[in-house]
Amino acid sequence: MFYPLKCRASRVVINRLRTGLLGCWGAAAMATGAVAGEAVLPLHCRQVTPKTCEAAAAMARGVNMGGMLDAPREGDWGVRLDHGYADVIAGKFQTVRIPVRWSNHASPDAEARIDPFFLRRVTSAVDAFLARGLYVIVNVHQYQQLMGEKLQPNEFKVDDAVVEARLFSIWRQLSAHFKNHPDRLVFELLNEPSGRLDHDVWNELIPKLLGIVRQENPRRVVLVGPAGRNYVKALPKMRLPKDPNVIATAHTYDPFNFTHQGAKWIPLDLPRGVTCCDKKQREQIIEGLEAARAWSEANGRPVYIGEFGVYKTADEDSRANYARVVRVEAERRGMSWAYWDFANAFGIYSPRTGDWLPKMLPALTD
Repeated sequence: MFYPLKCRASRVVINRLRTGLLGCWGAAAMATGAVAGEAVLPLHCRQVTPKTCEAAAAMARGVNMGGMLDAPREGDWGVRLDHGYADVIAGKFQTVRIPVRWSNHASPDAEARIDPFFLRRVTSAVDAFLARGLYVIVNVHQYQQLMGEKLQPNEFKVDDAVVEARLFSIWRQLSAHFKNHPDRLVFELLNEPSGRLDHDVWNELIPKLLGIVRQENPRRVVLVGPAGRNYVKALPKMRLPKDPNVIATAHTYDPFNFTHQGAKWIPLDLPRGVTCCDKKQREQIIEGLEAARAWSEANGRPVYIGEFGVYKTADEDSRANYARVVRVEAERRGMSWAYWDFANAFGIYSPRTGDWLPKMLPALTD
């Protein structure tokens, strides 16, 4: 069942959601056996509150501030988070996702005391975006050692015995620090669990981390994605607690040989010059998104497409074609999304010129 984005995001629809009147979600409401006057949520929101369902829709179109605060040190990957980007993004997107590598800005012991200067830096960025009326997602990103992955340049190693405890400590601090922030601040427990965080291990950690967050933020929206790097087709392997303020999140980069061609960190020799999007490539894209839609309706939770994007070595027409296809197909299935990324290796904006890439912005917003 499709839920058009414009319909989902309108105030009229939100009011209808609250009162149980039939609108864009009418067919879903009837499918649940609603009677006149009942407040009924659509199929993909049966396990969440009306407010969380509303937030999932209102997050609508977003962009990732990738390569900035998720680098080992801000600036290591060529871009920094300028507060002026809030003015650039507002009015074109409704959400920003801020990936943060907290693990490299915290003490190496189990307490993982976050560097106060870095915490202020992140908070000021969050506040700048919130002030422009945007939803803001803050996550734990690039915790390499937790996954058992090779450390990156300028990333420090800690004792393996405290790696997991540090994740709990980081969330204890973040939960307390941001507890009085507006509801438009959304938490995401961990980006792309993988490696030694397989599905069994990650499924055991989810309720523990969520329990920490709920001590200070009992009703804040929290995003949780599956192990297997949050891949859309891994959603069925994720087990979520019965928390009515949790939204699932998933990523898609299909077709991978197109989206990651030329990426030097990929341990594959992907040929350059692959274009997009022919019939087979469209089918690959749709297959993943359709799997996410099916999971969403079967489990009664919205799915937020937290990442999709294409590396800068692809030709610009193909990059725009891909972005448009994913955006349109996600919105047809009622899913809000965030493109990866704003101004780095997958970017749609040039910090050097101060301009949007002319073909990419329309592909995501027209």
